[in-house]
Amino acid sequence: MALFIGHGMLENYSREINIEDTEKLEYIIEFLKIPENLKEHVIFIRNHSKLDKDDLIKNEDEVHFYIIPFGG
Repeated sequence: MALFIGHGMLENYSREINIEDTEKLEYIIEFLKIPENLKEHVIFIRNHSKLDKDDLIKNEDEVHFYIIPFGG
């Protein structure tokens, strides 16, 4: 199972996801059901590296996600 860990206000979207082979992060983001108004402000990190939507996720992965501050 791939482990997705939300931090801060995203904690409620944390979950374990069973992935058959590999899956694009873009698809998994939809599965996490993060509200549309927040999606563009969330970053996903695996092994200290920022992920892009086209990056592949597999069952052994642990991915952390955070809201990035914006505005000013």
